[in-house]
Amino acid sequence: MCKVYIIPFLISSILITSCTNSSLRRKKVQAVRKSYIKNFETINLDYQLKEISGITFINDSLIAAVEDENGIVYFLDLNEKKIIRKLIFEDSGDFEDITKVKDDLFIINSKGNLTQIVSFENKKPQVIQHKTDFKKKNDIESVVYDEAQHQLLIAVKAEDLKGNEDKKAVYTCSLSNYKVDEDPYLSISHQKLLAIFEGDRWEELSKAFLKKLGNENLNKVFSPTAMAIHPKDKDLYILSSTNNFIVVAHHKKIKQVISLIGNAFTQPEGIAFNSKGELYISNEGKKLSGNILKITSIYDK
Repeated sequence: MCKVYIIPFLISSILITSCTNSSLRRKKVQAVRKSYIKNFETINLDYQLKEISGITFINDSLIAAVEDENGIVYFLDLNEKKIIRKLIFEDSGDFEDITKVKDDLFIINSKGNLTQIVSFENKKPQVIQHKTDFKKKNDIESVVYDEAQHQLLIAVKAEDLKGNEDKKAVYTCSLSNYKVDEDPYLSISHQKLLAIFEGDRWEELSKAFLKKLGNENLNKVFSPTAMAIHPKDKDLYILSSTNNFIVVAHHKKIKQVISLIGNAFTQPEGIAFNSKGELYISNEGKKLSGNILKITSIYDK
């Protein structure tokens, strides 16, 4: 008699285990907060910054910015809402992001090479070039200073150092020898993001993900264009100009995804926090000049 009930019992156990595991997986996905931004204050920029590509705070009322083509750092006074200084560090190039490291500024180009402006507040600061392990195929657009570990974090927009495109990696770069650790500091797969977006008010975005995944156009799903570290909780914010959203990582795990809503987010390319933890996002202009948006509220879905 016992044998008669073994198979049904096993099937029942498997089904219960499967359902339990499925439920746990759903809970794990649901643990990621889904939020959106729609309220902000707009700072319209001078036409010189139409193609603004990166920002960093010098102090709470002063931002340093770079744009794609010209080797110039623009210092923007937020109170006056105007450029008060221009620092030429190179003739031309493809400059993607900027970060402040103590008294120095670091600018990164699309090949992953760094320009260090030593003691940038001097009238004629020293400019030093540093070559990293990245190549043009990695397509670099973001760099941020990790003060806690005194290192740079650099994200790839295209393939990682091992040639993979199915996930986006963030790497650490030493500030003593500018070597990049081959093992990613953080790696985010497109499938994980899709699982977060799927099945609720973000359904249309999920469909875009599915379509692009189906076309194997992975670089059009999640494209890191800038990073910032919250000054208080130390969360890492990774901005994507594709699909207009921010991935927030806490202790190297995704804890929140923030959607950017509104026509003001024409092409989000820069992100930075001031010392108060207030978030600013810069956008390249299209027909008009670029802008910097001070985010005034973030809502949960």
